[in-house]
Amino acid sequence: MIDGWSVGLSPGLAKRSRCINAFYPSSRSIATNLAEAEHAFAAAGLPCVFRVTPFVADATLDAQLEALGYVKYDAADVQVLDLDELDVRHVRPVAAQFCVEPNLHTAAHVVAKMRGDTEAETAGLAERWRLSAAAVLPSFAFDANGERVARSVVIREDDHVGIFEVGTDAAHLNRGYATALLAHQLTQAKASGARVAYLQVRSDNPARRIYERLGFRTRYGYWYRALPADAD
Repeated sequence: MIDGWSVGLSPGLAKRSRCINAFYPSSRSIATNLAEAEHAFAAAGLPCVFRVTPFVADATLDAQLEALGYVKYDAADVQVLDLDELDVRHVRPVAAQFCVEPNLHTAAHVVAKMRGDTEAETAGLAERWRLSAAAVLPSFAFDANGERVARSVVIREDDHVGIFEVGTDAAHLNRGYATALLAHQLTQAKASGARVAYLQVRSDNPARRIYERLGFRTRYGYWYRALPADAD
């Protein structure tokens, strides 16, 4: 924590684990806090990135960051589904087997390999899952040849389930594997007492149509800010 700023320094592909969320009021100037934050990110070998949500305590922070040269990028939406409204009738059957991988270290390395992560990003993902207070349930779809073709990770906390890392192997795109796996996970979560599912999706990601057909609706949007050289 830096004067009301929650600073994530976990290496990984997901920026939400390596960014600043200014959730709480600050007592110092933005220049003082920013200098300390930039030093912390530099020491961790990471770019200084802000995540701007409706929950930022200082409504002027976004404008101040823009004035300092921090550019806006990667707008995304948080979508929510009341599982009583889950609709899977349109999901076509696929010749696949769905399996949960109980070994989180193994699962993290598989997900990281499918995403093309670096070693540092892979280690960061595995460590975050290991330290999670919620139940992390990585699932994979295997086709009729036993080849791993899609992934989706459910993180369950009480009656809420978060959906993360949804993706399909590049050689098996557009065959319905990820959609069928996600429908399977949500149906199982609902049957076991979960009430609400949520996910995060980039605003320009065509996959959002898949989520919306299942019943997900946008609750709020957010974006990131970083210096131009770090906005990727």
